[in-house]
Amino acid sequence: MVVVLLLQMAAVLTGVDWSDETRRPQVIGPLVAIAPMGFMGLLIALIGSRLDLPEQRLTPLRWVVCVLSAVLAIGMLTAVPLSLSSDGSAGPAAQRIDQGRKALEEARTIRKDDKQVAAVGEQLAQAGQLAADATAEDKKRAAEQMIDMQIAQMDEQLKSLETQQSRAASQRLIGGTGSAVVLAIAFVLLALCAVL
Repeated sequence: MVVVLLLQMAAVLTGVDWSDETRRPQVIGPLVAIAPMGFMGLLIALIGSRLDLPEQRLTPLRWVVCVLSAVLAIGMLTAVPLSLSSDGSAGPAAQRIDQGRKALEEARTIRKDDKQVAAVGEQLAQAGQLAADATAEDKKRAAEQMIDMQIAQMDEQLKSLETQQSRAASQRLIGGTGSAVVLAIAFVLLALCAVL
């Protein structure tokens, strides 16, 4: 199990562009997800060593378990600040939210400008979406309704994106950071049990 863990960790770590800040959360998740497999492998090795050689306190296998557990504990402790520092403020979801905010602000600016509202009303009339004998007031009212409807839709989409990003941040904090802390403690305890 430990060998499989090391191979999977190597595969995850070699496939990452470390200069790209937005990819770090994608590394932490897989590392934290596969770490329990290594813990179980080391724990089974330690239990087997204690059952086979109960009279010997320190065997080479126990030292290997201690060293590997310490290395994995350090890895989990390293994952904690990486997980906490990756707030997703530069990721694709954050870019979509920023674009949504800009588009919403532009739509609100258009809504406040009577000339632009009148131009939208004219476009609606030319597109055949209004009656041929529509007055300037009808065109303005239709344009205002359309712009208001678009603003409401954009606002709803923006709130949905912000909720998704907040949920992802919470999942990353609980699932990634919390798991890394628990695993770090578990590996430290396992390292101590191997040599005590």
